[in-house]
Amino acid sequence: MRLKAYVAAVAMVAAAVAAVAAFAVPMRAGAPIYALVLLGGLIATTEAVQVRFYHRDEVDAINVMEGVLLPLLAVTRGWPLVVTAAVAVLAGDLLRRNNVLKSVFNVSQWVLAVSLGSLVFHAMRSGSLPSAAGVGALVLAVLVMSAVNIVAMAGVLTVAAGKRDANKGLALSGHVVGIAASLVIGVCLTATYRWTPWTLAIGFLLIAGMHLTGRSYAAVRADRARLEGLQRATHALAASLEPVDAIPVFLAEARIGFEVRAVQLVLFGERGTTVHTCAGPVDGEDVATYSVSVQPHALADVLADSLYEPAHLSAVGDASAAARELAAIGHQRALAAPLRSGGETIGMLLLFDHTGMEGFETGELTIAAALSRELVGFLQRVELLAAVEGERRKLTDILESTSDGILTIGADGTLTSWNAGLAASTGYTADEMVGTRHFGLLRPRDAAGRDVLIERWVEQIDSSTGMPQELQVVSSAGQTVWLSCSYSRIAGGEDTGDVLVVVARNITQARELERLKDDFVAVVSHELRTPLVPIKGWAQTLLNRGDRLSDDQRRTAVQSILAQAQKLESLVLNILEASRIEAGRADGDGIADVGAVVVRIVEDSLASRPDRVVRLRPAAVPCNVRGSAVWVERAVSNLLANAIKYSPDDEPVDVAISVDGDAVLVSVTDRGPGIAADAQERIFERFERLEETRKQTGTGLGLYITRRLARAMGGEVTVSSVPGAGSTFVLRLPVAPVGSVPTSVDATGSAMPEQRSKLRAANVVNLR
Repeated sequence: MRLKAYVAAVAMVAAAVAAVAAFAVPMRAGAPIYALVLLGGLIATTEAVQVRFYHRDEVDAINVMEGVLLPLLAVTRGWPLVVTAAVAVLAGDLLRRNNVLKSVFNVSQWVLAVSLGSLVFHAMRSGSLPSAAGVGALVLAVLVMSAVNIVAMAGVLTVAAGKRDANKGLALSGHVVGIAASLVIGVCLTATYRWTPWTLAIGFLLIAGMHLTGRSYAAVRADRARLEGLQRATHALAASLEPVDAIPVFLAEARIGFEVRAVQLVLFGERGTTVHTCAGPVDGEDVATYSVSVQPHALADVLADSLYEPAHLSAVGDASAAARELAAIGHQRALAAPLRSGGETIGMLLLFDHTGMEGFETGELTIAAALSRELVGFLQRVELLAAVEGERRKLTDILESTSDGILTIGADGTLTSWNAGLAASTGYTADEMVGTRHFGLLRPRDAAGRDVLIERWVEQIDSSTGMPQELQVVSSAGQTVWLSCSYSRIAGGEDTGDVLVVVARNITQARELERLKDDFVAVVSHELRTPLVPIKGWAQTLLNRGDRLSDDQRRTAVQSILAQAQKLESLVLNILEASRIEAGRADGDGIADVGAVVVRIVEDSLASRPDRVVRLRPAAVPCNVRGSAVWVERAVSNLLANAIKYSPDDEPVDVAISVDGDAVLVSVTDRGPGIAADAQERIFERFERLEETRKQTGTGLGLYITRRLARAMGGEVTVSSVPGAGSTFVLRLPVAPVGSVPTSVDATGSAMPEQRSKLRAANVVNLR
């Protein structure tokens, strides 16, 4: 509305000044009709053929309109002058297919200019044209018309686009060279008209030549700018394969090279449409803005289905869907270049609103096509790199997540990779080893104890002995680690040597387990034979000489058989329970009365060892726990058997039952040799027997089973000991809910009566 109001104001001022010029300048015999027709045709041609400049939504033009108006102003006046100028300018606008508003503005501004020029010329003219005064009046008239053109254009740009672009339009339109050219042409045409009016026909050739020269200059200038922009944009894509770095620079260079207000790169993807935008004044690259967003793009969607080659779009005079979408996003012109890959459109490069001098059309489409191809190539490289990077990341994740150690060694002995599995086995990280020849830090040896020089693998792998299948290395913590290794030689290229890939599995635990199994078999074999010897001996004695033995001798024999049988039973139960625990078949559900279980275990244990004394302190309240009575019995039996075994024969063993909050505690205290602090956790491991206790028989399974059973019931077993002063083992089990009825079972699984009210063993001291 502001623009229409401004154009209307210019039109009214032009009409008023034209009326003044028509009446103020006295009429006289004017130019012949054919001369007016020639002059009108010359003016229309000048208006139609021009080199345009774009400023946002407005267009400014370079022509020599002031020059071709000058002979009309010199040879006629009044209404013929105004009408001829108006009709000729309107004809030129019609040839250019300008819209109505712009045509009205052009006609108004040139009518105003020629009217003021006529007033000035005829006011200043004091003689005929060949005189100096006449020529001076012509010069002044040209300056007045140029000033009117500059002011009118600056005004329309100010109203349409703001002060900044008005100043830019003023600088372009008020070009000194253009004014000088108009003046020269105007004087020449006026002089030739004075010679003969028909020489005005030469003006058409002159205007055509100037137009072609201007277009050629514009084409060369645009050609150079576009090609330089193409070179810089292509370099941006070649300099980096990171889209976040390359795309902003590419769009900025494309915007400057094509002299447009904004550039958008629209990429279609599975996760939506990504729009990269670079916008800003072409002559102010430092203030250009870049943004990226994921949002629908209606114009790109419309073009994706119909556009396969770069094309120009216009929102003016076009009723297509693309033109409507272009106008909807606030642009009048665009150059669209589709990004095609594999017969599909994967994106769209859009350059909006050309600014600056009008250039060649076909050439910039060719350059836009080249840009789109470069973009497609760049995106394909990025996609390929992402795929390679993804595969490399997967391979790295596999190598890092595998428990096996994997390393690679170059032909010169340099370690080129070292995964997390190997770092976990040796204690040396990849940062410490990769790029060095420090594998010797691990002091590798083969199974025979010979040193192995991995750095010289090229010599060894080709030898008859080859590389050892098992390596003994020393970790960074000084521990011995056994590795089972397999080797693969990878041939190198022309610039790289061969590489040895070593896959090393940590078999330290497996070797230790094999050793423990061997020890266990030996111990169990010995432990099974040990109780069988007295059982067999006493049984034979009772069979052969039983009638000759006294009652005490027979009792001693039976007690010995019972004690050895209980020892054998305990050994077998421990072995079976260990197997069940390792197989995951243990079941700890139920309720157990700890008091009843402990009393029975104490009685049964002392029945076979009447020479020992156990001091028992029962709990003052019922002690029901969540768990299997068989498990409780096995755990307490192992603790009591250990205490009796390691305490001196003349020292008592203390057993106490107590309640601590929500747990029942069974503590067993002996007066044995005690356990060193660094070994107090180790004694709960499988087959673990301390060096100082190896004179006692045992398999090293009792405490291991006791802790596993306690933890399976939600409890724990701890030990406190002072070397030389005995040890106290504490079994902690969770209390059962109030009101639970315990059911005790014996070792065979049959139901047993509740806790006996009185202890029948004479060597049990009941502490109350």
